[in-house]
Amino acid sequence: MEFHCWGISHKSTSLEVREKFAFNKDKIDEILAKLKTLTAFDNGIFLSTCNRTEFYSFCPRIEIKKFDAHLEHILGKGLEVRKNDQYLFSDSDAFAHLLRVMTGIDSMIVGEPDIFGQVKKAYENSRSFGYLNSNLDAIFSKSINITKEIRSATNLSKNPISIASLVENIILKEGDSPVLIIGAGDVGRPLLKRLLANNYDVTLFNRSQVEIEGIKSKPLNELNENINHFKTIVVAAPSEKAFFTLENFQDSEERLIFDLAIPRNLDSEINNIENLKLLTLDQISMMVEENIKGRKDSVAQAEGMIEKNSETEFRRIKNKKSINIKQKEFRESLSETKDEAVNKAKDRILKGDDIENIIDDLANEISSKNAFQISKILDSSVKDNKNRQS
Repeated sequence: MEFHCWGISHKSTSLEVREKFAFNKDKIDEILAKLKTLTAFDNGIFLSTCNRTEFYSFCPRIEIKKFDAHLEHILGKGLEVRKNDQYLFSDSDAFAHLLRVMTGIDSMIVGEPDIFGQVKKAYENSRSFGYLNSNLDAIFSKSINITKEIRSATNLSKNPISIASLVENIILKEGDSPVLIIGAGDVGRPLLKRLLANNYDVTLFNRSQVEIEGIKSKPLNELNENINHFKTIVVAAPSEKAFFTLENFQDSEERLIFDLAIPRNLDSEINNIENLKLLTLDQISMMVEENIKGRKDSVAQAEGMIEKNSETEFRRIKNKKSINIKQKEFRESLSETKDEAVNKAKDRILKGDDIENIIDDLANEISSKNAFQISKILDSSVKDNKNRQS
């Protein structure tokens, strides 16, 4: 089986397409369970973030090429994603791509650290579903270690930029207190802490009751009656229904609104209302030219390390698996040889044969058959190496 990666990302697809592939934790778990039971994939890791959706698996190429069709069947709806919107990597190329993803150099915000934790969560989630085989486990375990080495050897980890930090910078320049944050997840939580540190008046609304830095969240059902109180609004939680609409704003106050949800939560018509400014996730992420310039050397260094080591490390992982299989086969063969020779010796003892002759023959038989098995393994390894080189 080959190692494959199927995916879509900000590099290959528009926000309108990516919105169709935005799944919360419950939906991801449902997809994993159905992939395991309803498809030919007997192992897999499913990653779903704001800017990418990917599936990694050791599987037949014919199956991974139609992964979008499998996903449509599982979801019970058409995704209408074009082939040009998708990408597919195999073996060492898939391994190199995984490293680019985990180090953050493939992210819209180059070098952002959040993706590393998101991939690790996807990895652990598949483990909890019993959806890892030894090959996939080894690939991701090694990827985690290599990513740590790359990030520490370059400046990718220095002054990391995230969605939360970008939004904070915009608010510091253009936004006013009080600030409303909807959602206490990967963006809402760090953003709240950053704004509090800058002495902003912040109110948090969340589905469940949480407390961050002494700020207790309010329930979402109280949101509409409070929305007009805020000059800056940050939507950082997904929802099938809009948290608020144009009708919520009856005054002429200037407001800065961020829609960071995938799929988008708010109607773009908000931009047509005077004094209201709406920024989406893609618009914010495009404001990072200086970030990319400042990390150009680090990205080149990371790319060089990945290019230099990915194929070698991938072969090492696969060879190690092959060696482990051969070692297991060899141990089983030794055990069978020993049992067979010992049983013959016992039969001869019962027949009254000479003990010294029995012991000599037993030792010679075991030695001869073991040497034969070792010779077979060496011949097989030589052939495998020749096949890989050709």
